[in-house]
Amino acid sequence: MFMLSATPALHMAPPVGVQALRATAPTMQVAAPVGAPTYSGSVVPTGPVDSENVILVQGGSLRTWSYRSPAVEQVQVILSTEGRPLDADVELWHGPDNTPTKMRVYAENGLLRPFSATVETPRGPNTIAIRNIGQIEFPIAADVIADNVNNPSIECLQSSTTIQGGALRTYPFDPSVDSVQVLLKTDG
Repeated sequence: MFMLSATPALHMAPPVGVQALRATAPTMQVAAPVGAPTYSGSVVPTGPVDSENVILVQGGSLRTWSYRSPAVEQVQVILSTEGRPLDADVELWHGPDNTPTKMRVYAENGLLRPFSATVETPRGPNTIAIRNIGQIEFPIAADVIADNVNNPSIECLQSSTTIQGGALRTYPFDPSVDSVQVLLKTDG
């Protein structure tokens, strides 16, 4: 004698002759829900940008911009993505021995929160190096501009304070703020 056993799904089947009540089949939502906020952003410095000079830096790779002329005193570094995470090291290789000065940049969404920084490059030759330390799936759009560089505002220069080494200083701001300026300056 054989004994037949049903799976749990069959145990829950409706009795014969009774129609099962089913929900509609699941569907994939392609568009944002109605009423959801939409975001947009881009790298928009106040100076002119030549979009032909923007370079795509793939994840795990390094790109450099060299300035041999001592007349180039500062450059503007602009980084963004197409809405993906932005994770990069920005380095200034200064002088004949390429003494590095390093800055780590991270943003969860490089389209919504692009990064722009003005870096002093006194007494050339200097090289700006941008290393995408993110995954290969997260490329970064990078541009380094030597002409018409954005400088800190007068308000930013006047409100600067000294922060000693090892100290932590926080500055709260309202969620409606579009952008902030941070001026970092050292004695040497």
